[in-house]
Amino acid sequence: MNSQKRLFQSLPTSISAIFLPPLCLNDLPANTQIETRIMTCLTRSFKAFRESFKVLTESTRVVALVVDLLGPEYMDFKDLPEPVILPGCTPLHGTDFPDSIQNRKSPMYKEFVKWSRRSLLATGMMVNSFFELETKTFKAFMEEPDVPPIYPIGPMVRTGSSKEVDESGCLKWLGEQPSESVLFVCFGSGGTLTQKQLTELAFGLEMSEQRFIWVVRNPNEKAKHGSYFIDDDEDGVDFHFLPDGFVERTKGSGLVVSSWAPQVEILSHGSTGGFLTHCGWNSTLESIVNGVPLIAWPLYAEQRMNAVLLADDLKVAFRVRENEEGIVVREDISRYAREIMEGEDGKMVRKKMREFKDSALNALSQDGSSTKSLAKVVETWKKLEQ
Repeated sequence: MNSQKRLFQSLPTSISAIFLPPLCLNDLPANTQIETRIMTCLTRSFKAFRESFKVLTESTRVVALVVDLLGPEYMDFKDLPEPVILPGCTPLHGTDFPDSIQNRKSPMYKEFVKWSRRSLLATGMMVNSFFELETKTFKAFMEEPDVPPIYPIGPMVRTGSSKEVDESGCLKWLGEQPSESVLFVCFGSGGTLTQKQLTELAFGLEMSEQRFIWVVRNPNEKAKHGSYFIDDDEDGVDFHFLPDGFVERTKGSGLVVSSWAPQVEILSHGSTGGFLTHCGWNSTLESIVNGVPLIAWPLYAEQRMNAVLLADDLKVAFRVRENEEGIVVREDISRYAREIMEGEDGKMVRKKMREFKDSALNALSQDGSSTKSLAKVVETWKKLEQ
């Protein structure tokens, strides 16, 4: 160690050195191979390295991490100080990637890499989107010689009336509200929040003084930052976990619904003016085809990536921001709700979303981009039959 320090001290002053705490390897057998010793050092130094690297990035702009042959495992996506640049995409922060692929050591990361490589063997890929929505991304794919042809054939969403009975009375209640006056709040079929976050959301909706329909599920304390969780007792939701008096105080201006609501019918209703959503892709497309502006509140899977697209690229959503505890506080929720429903920025978002609604309709028309793209898929299938 002393010789290493002397070496670094002899270098120009523009080069700084950080020494990690010394390690004890006495528990390893005497005949342990050097490669194993090195990998053990890397593994045991990982926590200290991350802490030192975090301090460094807070005071210095880090543009690259250079590692030796055994060092690539030292940087996960979530640790990257600079956004990741992908062809044709808005830059993504490492924390915007799905949790399952942020950690290079996780089994899911390895499976994802294998899946990605295998997908390049396909004759083509159909995407439930449309060219006008993600123009830059589709163009970038088309310019890549090693990527199979991409066929945007969407938006493919469910339309028409739900076969399930609207026992909640959502649609009847919506019919009694003014045009574009209701904020629809729903985190999908499996999105859950912690008790603390549910409480903040309730107070935020109340503070906003906006009309709302809120599809509520039982709180899940395992849902740090939100997660997918099916409640076995979801039919028993009685709203006891909501703040005392919340349902009574918001009666008339708000409607709290247990577990399920006819989302497609709600989004297509003339009284719906905004959608607070988890950014699942089906919900995203349903919003677009109905021209409903969004408050993006991603929870899991690829939803954070979708939120970046919606808020930073397409400009059709406001994205919520969490505090240091991972909570979106009531004051911010109230502000987002007021802005999307009646603010000047909300009007711009609404205008932009309506433009994409028209583009989606055109894409599915007889001469639209998605119709033509699907025709190319059929042509490819016919050639394969020959």
